[in-house]
Amino acid sequence: MTIQKYEDWMRPQVVRLFDMEYGTGEAAFDRLFGLFYEHEFQRSNCIRIVAVDGERVAGFQSFFYWPVVLDGREIRSYQSGNSLVHPDYRGKGLFGKMLNFIHEPGSGFDCELLMGFPVEASYNSFIRNKWHNPFNLQWFVKPMNPILALFSNPEKQLRKAWGERKMLDFKPDQNCSAVAQRADFDDYRMAYETGDFYRFTFEENGRKAYFEMKAQRRKKIIRELVIGKMLLSEVDQDFMERALEALAKEVRKHANFTLLSIALNNQSSAQQQAAVRVGFRRIEKQIYFIAKGKCADDAKDWGSWWIFRGDIDTW
Repeated sequence: MTIQKYEDWMRPQVVRLFDMEYGTGEAAFDRLFGLFYEHEFQRSNCIRIVAVDGERVAGFQSFFYWPVVLDGREIRSYQSGNSLVHPDYRGKGLFGKMLNFIHEPGSGFDCELLMGFPVEASYNSFIRNKWHNPFNLQWFVKPMNPILALFSNPEKQLRKAWGERKMLDFKPDQNCSAVAQRADFDDYRMAYETGDFYRFTFEENGRKAYFEMKAQRRKKIIRELVIGKMLLSEVDQDFMERALEALAKEVRKHANFTLLSIALNNQSSAQQQAAVRVGFRRIEKQIYFIAKGKCADDAKDWGSWWIFRGDIDTW
């Protein structure tokens, strides 16, 4: 068994592996694979790792460039994702070996921060691999128009009111750590993302709040609008509350969603208090956040990390 960098001849096998596991459809996943890894923003930055048994791909793991601004400086940061081991090779420690490959001198991989949002099945493997779990994203929900949502098309309503999502450069408060919001990264993500997305900006006395949302349906009847990003040009809890109130008011005015939801850093009392004060309630559902590397080792205030659902590659 060999752990090595991905090569182009492996692509059909990797595509089949993911289709077998998730039923993605080979053509659909092949297209996504190309848009995700071969885009000019990503191709020369990401590292794709495979476990190979002869000429058979037994596992796949990747770290893709995901720029983070930390203390006003953009660092070389990567997100872990698309981790999968073939059923025939599970229980042999391949996942850990693929994670460790980036630390080998021959990998050529250089970064200041690794981050990830693992599912329950892989969480313990990351922790054993000495990743930190400094906080999780705690879900909050706010009821909107549950009855009208049954007889409406809120996705179309909001798109008509707000228009299509547009690329946007936004510089958040430099006292925050957040995923970079810049045009080339925007262009990359918008090339592969699918779904109904929306953006909203609130301005007050020279300060700005930026939100990104995505609509989704759950259990066929729940029309949810997920707030996947919230950034402020100046962090102030009162301003954050007014921005959230303005967003909820505009959504209710233009579209009949069942509920609004947002996942917040559970180490940030300011974020959580602001959400509760405008009518969001905490539910028993979280997303793991994990981190590794020098910036993670040196971090002292994880409550200042503005990381959200929309910062995950599968958003």
